[in-house]
Amino acid sequence: MQAIFRWNGLYFGFLRSGRLFDADSNYLGWVDDNGDTWDANGNFVGELIDGSYILRSQLRIPPIPRIPLIPPIPPIPPIPPFNRFGRFPRAGYTDALASFRN
Repeated sequence: MQAIFRWNGLYFGFLRSGRLFDADSNYLGWVDDNGDTWDANGNFVGELIDGSYILRSQLRIPPIPRIPLIPPIPPIPPIPPFNRFGRFPRAGYTDALASFRN
């Protein structure tokens, strides 16, 4: 299990076996071997940064959508970690998790 945070430091959810879940274990998408993140419908979301954040470059042309993966059985949600301190804005990037409700 790998905790995922918003850029402002708030806990968002987690990665388990390359699958992205929110804090309540709702399946949201997946992360491929290159760190690109896709939503459950196969649309590009952003890039996994520093192993804990998903950001979207404003300069990158989004890749074509992928064929969605079969949704996994939701795992039991882990105990949420403490929120982190927010990070300074990264030039040319936005927090890709803003596209998800949470």
